[in-house]
This record gives sequence, C-alpha cells and structure tokens, in this order.
Amino acid sequence: MDTKINPFYTQLAQSLVAIVLIFILLKQAETIFIPMSFAGLLAIMLIAPCDFLEKKGVPRGIAALVSLLVSMFLVVFVLYLISSQIISFRNDLPALLNQFNDVLDSIQVWIKHRFHMTSTGMHQLINSAKSQTLSSTGAIVGSTVSSLSSTLLFAVLIPIYTFLLLLYRGLVVRFLVRAFSGQHTPKVYEILGKTRHVIKNYIVGLMIEMAIVAILNCTLFFIIGVKYALLLGVIAALLNLIPYLGIFTALILSALITFTTNTPTVVLELTIALVAVHLVDSNILLPRVVGSKVRINALATILGVVVGEMLWGIPGMFLAVPIVAILKVIFDGVESLQAWGILLGDDRDEATVNQKKGLHWPALRKKRVPTSGADA
Repeated sequence: MDTKINPFYTQLAQSLVAIVLIFILLKQAETIFIPMSFAGLLAIMLIAPCDFLEKKGVPRGIAALVSLLVSMFLVVFVLYLISSQIISFRNDLPALLNQFNDVLDSIQVWIKHRFHMTSTGMHQLINSAKSQTLSSTGAIVGSTVSSLSSTLLFAVLIPIYTFLLLLYRGLVVRFLVRAFSGQHTPKVYEILGKTRHVIKNYIVGLMIEMAIVAILNCTLFFIIGVKYALLLGVIAALLNLIPYLGIFTALILSALITFTTNTPTVVLELTIALVAVHLVDSNILLPRVVGSKVRINALATILGVVVGEMLWGIPGMFLAVPIVAILKVIFDGVESLQAWGILLGDDRDEATVNQKKGLHWPALRKKRVPTSGADA
C-alpha cells in the first residue's frame, strides 16, 4: 500500500499550522505587539526628521528625542483644542442621561399606542432589560477599567519604544539583513526601502485626509448648531480612519449624542452632513491623497479590519491597513509569495504591469486559440 504523502498537502498543513500559531501568539502577547506596532509606524514617520537633524551634526539620541517630543507636542496641542468640549461634555453627562431617559419614556409611550401593549407588559419588559443591564454592570465596569489601564500603559510604552527604535534603527536593519543569506541582501534593502516609503506616504496622506475631514465636519456642525461640534467633528474624523466601518460608528455615536441635546431636525441635518462629507472623502480625498499610496482591494481591507478587531480590538482596526500594506510590499518583493501580493492588490496594479509588458486584455481576448484544424 502506498503511504507516500503528497508534498502539496504537507506544505499546506505546515502553512496552516504556522498561521494558527502566529495568530495565537499575536493574541496572547497583544500587550507587547500593540504598542510595538504603533511605535514602529511612528518611528517610520520620524526617521526623516531624525536624519535631517543628524546631517546637521546633532547626535542620534538627541535627534530622536527632539523628533519624538515635537510629535507628542502636536498630539497634546490637538487634545488641548478639544479639551474645553471634553470638560463640557463630562459636566453635562448627568443631564444628557436624564434627557436620554426622557426620550426612552417617549418611545415607551409610542410603543404602547402603536402595538397596543399594556402597561403591565411594558413594565415587565423594562424591568427585564434593567435586570439584564444591572447583571452585566460588573463586567462592563471591569472591561472599562481594563481598557483604561491598557490605554495608560500604551501611552507610556509607545513613546519609549519609538525613541528606542529610532535610536537603534541601524541595529534593526543590520539584524534583518543578517537574518537572510548574503545573496538576498539587495532584496532585503529594497523591501525595507519600499516599506518605509509606502508607510510614510500612507500615514502622511492619512493625516492630511483626517485633518480635512475634521475641518469639514466641525464647520458643518457649527453651521447646523450642533452642541459639542468640535468634539464630535474630531471624533468622527478619527473614526473615519477605520475603513468602511468607521463612518457607521461615527454616525451612530454623533446622532445619539445630538439627539439628547438638539431637536430631531438637527439630528437629520447632522446625518446628512456626515454622509455628504463621507462621500466627498471617499470619491475625492481618499483616491487623491491616500489611494495612490497604498493600493489594496476592498475585500482585503475589510478582512484585515475584521481580523484586526478580533485579535486586538479597536487598536487592531486602526493598524489593519498599514500592516496589510507592509505584507503586500513583502509579498511583492519575494518571488515565491507574489501570488499573495496579487490577491491583496488592486486591479490597477495588474493593468499597469500588463501595459509595461505590452499586454492588453481586450486585445488578448480577440485572439482565439485554434482548437481544431477547422478553426485554424
């Protein structure tokens, strides 16, 4: 009896086991990998100013520290601009909850009249919902405390990791070069250069897009008369960084907060404004500012966001597209992995390659391959 195993199935099994082990490692060690990932992206962004300062004679450590402090100052400055709205929102939170309860009471009255539900049945439904909510309060509080502690930990670790990556970036490059045989050294340098170029341009484009979207959101919200216009506009622009899913989260959050502070007409106008800004962003800003930097198809983007959320939650959703972009650069640079690069890429990339090779799909379709003597 032939017990020889097909090499294809052996390679497939090894690949699946490796992928499963990688996902388990990423999930179990998320406290290490999440801040390291953000720090790596920030370090790539700060390499250019570090190189500029070093060319002026500034020591590498001081150049890295100055670049990091300037970036942190910009973040603090943005937070300062919206701090007054954050404080106002925190002070008005009890009143917002009372207004939200009033809205719920109105909805209850409407449901009773619309579906002819008795007061007893309505109270039983409300009490059941309240008991379920109270029973899960402990878990919600524990999750909130855990998320807050993780955020504070990341806020401390990300600057430290970024500074150390900038300081020892030469060692990191030499490690990656030495990790492969000498014949692959030019290819390693090429992939590292492309990765830095793609990620830097992508993040710069993303920041420009976010700034424009935030300005448009805040301007329209101020015109409409939305309370917390600056805060909601910035939050909506920040959530817009999550592809496809962020706009729905921003729309629901902004509508709920506005519904408890303004009239339904203002809520409708806010919804129209957010949708209009999103259409402008998707059809004009994104293709011109960001789309030319990273060409990843929509399927790969959505899957990346979903997998990122499953592994690392909200941070994973923000990191999904940059990580997929890095994987595409690596796949395109390694000959044995180029098929995966095609799977992640856009049709425009394949069309560009075909044009460079002189291949045109419509023209190829016209050429029939003879299948018999009669056809020939």
